[in-house]
Amino acid sequence: MKSLVGSVGLRSMRNRMTALFALLVAVLMIGVVLGMIRLERRRATARVDEILQLALERAQHEAYDEADPKKTLVQNVQSEQGEIAAGQVALWVVQGERVLWSSQQDAPPNPHTHSDWRARTLVIGSQSVIIARHWEPEEEELRATTRELVGLGFLVVTTTAILAWLLVGLILSPIVRLAHQAQNATLQGVSVRLLPPSSDVEMNYLTGTLNDLLTRLEHQAQERGHFYAAASHELRTPIQVLLGEIEVARSRPRSIEEHEEVLFQVQQDAEKMAELVQDLLQLNALEMRQNLAAKEEINVAFWIERAIEQQSQRIEARSLSLDVQLQDLLIDAPPSHVEVLLRNLVENATKYSDSNSVIRINLTSEVDGVQFEISNSCEMPAVVHFDEWFVPFFRTDATRSSQMVGNGLGLPICRELCTANGWDISLHTDGTGLTVRVKF
Repeated sequence: MKSLVGSVGLRSMRNRMTALFALLVAVLMIGVVLGMIRLERRRATARVDEILQLALERAQHEAYDEADPKKTLVQNVQSEQGEIAAGQVALWVVQGERVLWSSQQDAPPNPHTHSDWRARTLVIGSQSVIIARHWEPEEEELRATTRELVGLGFLVVTTTAILAWLLVGLILSPIVRLAHQAQNATLQGVSVRLLPPSSDVEMNYLTGTLNDLLTRLEHQAQERGHFYAAASHELRTPIQVLLGEIEVARSRPRSIEEHEEVLFQVQQDAEKMAELVQDLLQLNALEMRQNLAAKEEINVAFWIERAIEQQSQRIEARSLSLDVQLQDLLIDAPPSHVEVLLRNLVENATKYSDSNSVIRINLTSEVDGVQFEISNSCEMPAVVHFDEWFVPFFRTDATRSSQMVGNGLGLPICRELCTANGWDISLHTDGTGLTVRVKF
């Protein structure tokens, strides 16, 4: 894990947080260093200005106020040079542009024209006393201070980055431990649970969320296992029937009529098996969201009437009556999905209704959409758990003993169709029959 974290660069949360923290500290230190350098420069300027001003006042006092009138200005300045300069400034006596005297032989003739000198001028008659201080020593001191501050800033940023790296690693270590726990988990069946690597609220929440996900995956895996087992059983039964019929047909010579009867039965069984396989494929495609057709504006009443027409023979054979109340209502939906949904619901209602009973079909407009409702009269279990009715291959005892036995995939397909399109399907009973509601 450590080598992985070190090799992924800024894709690592730890690296990004450390880099961001170091960048923020670096920006802060740059601001601090620039501010301190500016402050030191202002202090140095103020210090030099103060030295020049004091020297100017001393020159005014010594070379003018208390000057010996018998001496020239040059002589007065020379005699009071130590008192005026105090070892901190250089002195010039000039007349016009001509330098009469300078305290430093290597000094420029006019310090006012040089940027590396700071100067003040005292005018006495036709002559002037220039008091100046070389700025280079202050500039060198400022450069040294800048180097020290930059070095200190670099040290602070480096130390901060190291501490941030360690601190972020400590904060994120529970996630690493949780990942190691998941990697080293031993699968017992499909049951895996993770333990919180720390007592932090966030880690408890993360671990709880992951365990909830694992629980759902476990339930889905169990349901999928039950589905595969039931599908294998449902496919094996008609195959065994087919093989048995073929074996019986070949066991002795038979007439053409007998062979036709056997072939007819084989054809019926093969059609049932083909229907079962088709339903299995459709259910799997819906569960995997591989059957999402394009939506169109369709009239729901048209597809209800079509589904009723497809069951007309069964309705007549079982002496069923229809109470149909439809409105011409439009919805945006895949036509194939609406057709399969309504066909399955109408087929189930006609297949499992009591003979000589009434099937009621209503299509109404509701505040939150369009509602389809179909009700029939049939034998209902004493205790009903409608969630089980949407499990593939589930059959009630009444349907198992009925002459009309389906493959147990109708309602699961209906639920997956509704889930795929955002519709709501629900089952209701008053004890004498079943009502199915779909809200488009």
